[in-house]
Amino acid sequence: MKFLYLIIFSVFFISCKDQEVKIPVNDNAGPNEIWDNSRIYVLFKKEGNDTLADLKLGQAITTTHWLTAVDRRLKLKHLDEAFRKIIKKRHKKSLHSKEGTHAYFAYLDSLRKKMAFIDFDSLQFMPDYFTSETYFKKYSKDDKDFTKYHLYFFQKQIILNDTIKLTGLNKKQIIDSINQVIKNEKIDTANRLYLNFDSEVYYDRFLDYYTFFKNNPVKKGKLSPKIFIFTP
Repeated sequence: MKFLYLIIFSVFFISCKDQEVKIPVNDNAGPNEIWDNSRIYVLFKKEGNDTLADLKLGQAITTTHWLTAVDRRLKLKHLDEAFRKIIKKRHKKSLHSKEGTHAYFAYLDSLRKKMAFIDFDSLQFMPDYFTSETYFKKYSKDDKDFTKYHLYFFQKQIILNDTIKLTGLNKKQIIDSINQVIKNEKIDTANRLYLNFDSEVYYDRFLDYYTFFKNNPVKKGKLSPKIFIFTP
């Protein structure tokens, strides 16, 4: 099965028991044709004054690619448990597991007006009491061969290494700024960029930046699979 056009995309994600999923929209390129897939939904749900992430994992078949639609109205603080359940089930080996299949987040590519996907097979959601900087202070031997750069996304600010403010810059300007910092430091080791998100940040913002930095690695390095979602 393949899903190419916006109208098909809309039907795909609204047809889960007549419940609507508002899909993230961003301008990142990604594959838009995934065959042999299962659909997973993380729905926006209200119970009184509480917002919940309602995970629909029942259709996930281990021999297929997983296309995961997450409602953009959810904040990261709502999604921690759902993400961990999806990743745990995906990584669980069984007789029916199939090599070469992947788990993807789905979004709408606003430039091409098509559904697009970004794989999250390697993502590791770290404990919420750490930022990447506090984590490596405690576990200094982890990723010890890399020079580390820590990028923080708050609701209204973007900060590199706790000191360099990148607020107001677009994604290309942010990656250019990080690469300039790397160039100025003249360090010869491989580099690793760590993304840190305030738990109040909305999912669509997380997906936009995760997709961009995975597709546009830092100079002489790449994006870490470790994702830190923290409460300031």
